Amino acid sequence: MPGILKKALLVEEEAEVRNRLKGYLNKAGYLVLEANHGSEALAILNEQIPDIIISDAYLSSMSSMELCRRIREKPLTAVVPFVLLMEEGDTAMVRLQIGADDYILKSASAEELIVRIQAKVERFRTLRELVHIDSVTQLYSRYYFDRTLADILKISERYHHDVSLSILDIDDFKEFNDTFGHQTGDFVIRSVARFIRDRLREVDIVARYGGDEFVVVMPETSKGNAAKAMTRIQNELGRTFFQADGLEQQLKVSISFGIANYPTEATTDYELIHKADQELYAIKNLKSNGPWSSLKKSSVAEK
Repeated sequence: MPGILKKALLVEEEAEVRNRLKGYLNKAGYLVLEANHGSEALAILNEQIPDIIISDAYLSSMSSMELCRRIREKPLTAVVPFVLLMEEGDTAMVRLQIGADDYILKSASAEELIVRIQAKVERFRTLRELVHIDSVTQLYSRYYFDRTLADILKISERYHHDVSLSILDIDDFKEFNDTFGHQTGDFVIRSVARFIRDRLREVDIVARYGGDEFVVVMPETSKGNAAKAMTRIQNELGRTFFQADGLEQQLKVSISFGIANYPTEATTDYELIHKADQELYAIKNLKSNGPWSSLKKSSVAEK
């Protein structure tokens, strides 16, 4: 997701080279994720998505070609810039053969390294935000979600991993717009979006699905663990108050969610979304018509 902190994944077996390049990157404001070999790099990428991946061209335990292939087949890392570290005299054709975006000599100065990397990172961030980011919430867009979910399920099928998907919306959102206006409504949407995003893993995809609806895709997550994560967020949000500009009142917000799991409840992206949406609808219906509906908390609390 967009943010101030820049992250670089450095895959290098030689400790001396790795430490020197890490020093260059740290001074330029990068958080450096370190890996000694390809399998370690892939494990890191299951938890965090960097802005750039810098790898030795000649890894021993897993070739840079295989590492690049594995990175490119994952939807979340497919377009992350992949740069090779090469020795003097190595042919630049190597980078073309494996699909890398660029190469840098290990002997490069700090200035050259940072200039070349920064250009790739800025371009990557700009393109990602233009195409994949919702302008109101700064979450992933519906366009990105639609293009990504099917790919995630294909990879999960290949490696026999669960995927859980949650659709959620803001309870009584129309009341915020009707009572306080659309600017406050947008404030509520942004606040809830940030609240959800900050409490999930970086590898989880959080997208604005439309209006006051959000969708969360949790790779390698059972339905039970997904429900625990979403319930925790729901409970924390219920204890939180938000202060919008121009309002004396503090706003209290609640959410409802439905969850579906691949492959136990669905085998396609359409089925997964439909199942989660059905569960959300059932829960919303219970909230509206159940015996506790008259006890529903007010969405506005005095300071």
